[in-house]
Amino acid sequence: MKPSRLPASLRNQPFRVRDAVPIVGRNRLRRSDLIVVTRGLRLHRSLRHLTDAQRFAPGLGADQFFSHTTAAGIWGMPVPRGPLHVTTLGSGPIMRRRGVTGHRVSRERAQVVTKNGLRVSDAVTSFFESAALTGTDEVDDDDLVALADWLVGRACGLDLDDLRRTAARSRGQRGVRRIRRALDLARVGSESRRETRLRLRLGRAGFRPPLLNCDVHDADGRFIGRPDIIYGRERVCIEYDGDHHRTDRKTFREDIRRRERFSAAGWHSIHVSDDDLFGSNWDQFVQHAEAALARGRREADARDAARMAPRSQ
Repeated sequence: MKPSRLPASLRNQPFRVRDAVPIVGRNRLRRSDLIVVTRGLRLHRSLRHLTDAQRFAPGLGADQFFSHTTAAGIWGMPVPRGPLHVTTLGSGPIMRRRGVTGHRVSRERAQVVTKNGLRVSDAVTSFFESAALTGTDEVDDDDLVALADWLVGRACGLDLDDLRRTAARSRGQRGVRRIRRALDLARVGSESRRETRLRLRLGRAGFRPPLLNCDVHDADGRFIGRPDIIYGRERVCIEYDGDHHRTDRKTFREDIRRRERFSAAGWHSIHVSDDDLFGSNWDQFVQHAEAALARGRREADARDAARMAPRSQ
């Protein structure tokens, strides 16, 4: 038998079982069109697209909010997937549920705001909280740099020096040394977690700091692209390609045209995938990039020499 239609108050948002029982009865809550979020929370299957935090939000107490990497993700920061983090203000009970990590903070130290209808730590506080997750695999040091890049990037636009001064005033706070290291490595211009990781790995391999996500034009001033990583003098750019660059035909064709534009303008375009960045192909990729830069330096030296050469009368 087809389940009876839920009222809008239950169909259009996650809900608590205790609120729904008086409305539809307990048997209705056992039907297959409902998803069990956690103990005491249900969700209609039409809302399966909601994030974990959105699903769980009705389960928060009045003095609880999303924090750490959960809050960072709600702000839009590039965080790896992990458990939900819920912090309790003051002396109330800490959240203890499967898939949830509970925390506690004093009311004086908390910085709680509303983002997308959810109570969360503010963006900077969530960054500091994430750094305190030591001893876990949830946020490694490169992930923390990616969060710092987001804070100082176009999405948020905070001043890097201001963040460093805030870190300097946080002596003794858990994770503050990780924060200071991350801020030392942060750069304005990186626009994704993988771009940050690519830049950091290139630095460890001995490459000089590149330009990030700058517009590139040809000799006639026509815009040809905005690569992730740019070595301007050598006219070498490196771009990260996710799987959609391979599986989406429109993106794949545009990539070909884009490479042709760079090549016609005298640029060498290198594309890097997850296999290169995280797999066994990294050393081969480094050799390829070093060869491209070496060739680019020779060509740049030749251009400089040609400009310096005296013109014949």
